[in-house]
Amino acid sequence: MKQGTEMKINRLPVRTWNWLHMNESSLSDIDTVLLSRDKPAGGPVLTLPKEGVSCIRGMSTGMVEAGFRDIATGMGPDMEELIRESGTPVEIIRVKKGEKPEAPVKLAFPCKEGEHGLYAAYVYAEEGSSVTVIMEADSARQAGGTAGFQTRLYAEKDARIRLIQVQLLGKEYGYLNDVGGACEEGASIELVQLFLGARNIYAGGSVNLAGDGSRMQTAIGYLGTKNQKLDMNYTAEHYGKKTESLIEAKGVLRDNASKLFRGTIDFRKGCAGAEGAEKEEVLLLGDEVVNRTIPLILCGEEKVQGSHGATAGRMDDEKLFYFCSRGLSREEACDMMARAGIDAVCSKIPDEALVEKVQAYLEEGGRNG
Repeated sequence: MKQGTEMKINRLPVRTWNWLHMNESSLSDIDTVLLSRDKPAGGPVLTLPKEGVSCIRGMSTGMVEAGFRDIATGMGPDMEELIRESGTPVEIIRVKKGEKPEAPVKLAFPCKEGEHGLYAAYVYAEEGSSVTVIMEADSARQAGGTAGFQTRLYAEKDARIRLIQVQLLGKEYGYLNDVGGACEEGASIELVQLFLGARNIYAGGSVNLAGDGSRMQTAIGYLGTKNQKLDMNYTAEHYGKKTESLIEAKGVLRDNASKLFRGTIDFRKGCAGAEGAEKEEVLLLGDEVVNRTIPLILCGEEKVQGSHGATAGRMDDEKLFYFCSRGLSREEACDMMARAGIDAVCSKIPDEALVEKVQAYLEEGGRNG
């Protein structure tokens, strides 16, 4: 990334009202230079199932096969340029044809105080295979730094990839999370993401439903507090016939947190019979929170079904009275409601130890307080 330029990320596929300043976001030169410069020692802690899955560690992005490089990601081409120019090594995980290991692939990223690092992992699932990949990023509660991640997923015919990402970084961290995927006929990609820590969160996901009958499902949970900023961009591209997509986000904004969520369902010509839905629920627990949402449906094909909906509301007075009448304080009642959405996402994580870690993070004041 050249010095003196801004990095444009999370761009909408088509521009809306420019005066709202929501079509894209910018990262300053300072952020990108830091990421390009530092090379954290070591790398992720990798755990593989005993059979059916292999990994090539530390491959150069320039040597990665074109099939991966051609996959568009949610944060966009500037993030790809940053990954490439920084020389970030790639973990390439491959699942053999027909293999369906019960144990997940685990990638743990213990981030340190003052560290600025980029990480990349690509997952290739061969025909008829199935795999769950769990990625966890955490640090000390008060730590600061910058952590950037790019994950690309390719699912061959009838393959299934489930990517679970949990972010528990310190309150002064900057966090970038970029995901891109592609599905052949009958394949599916599921994203489960939980964003709890960091001061500034930039996240994007894009899945190309190229094959007939392919599917994409995304479940996002977030908890924004104090000065926290969340900027997200998710796209489902329907190319194949009878493809399906669902983008769901559940979050809580407290104090003076701000959030911008972009959700796009893009029906391309020829995707007859495709169905797509986008849903967002936001609980507002502060008078100074900033909540912005852009639900977008693009339609180049007539025989499709698309829907989107966003609900944002404050704590219901009747509910609050009910909780308080049972001995809870107003703050405790708000905490209970905030945890409900997080717990719904946690129920999708097949790792009891990680779920317990999330609960402990919340209990110990993981609200950037």
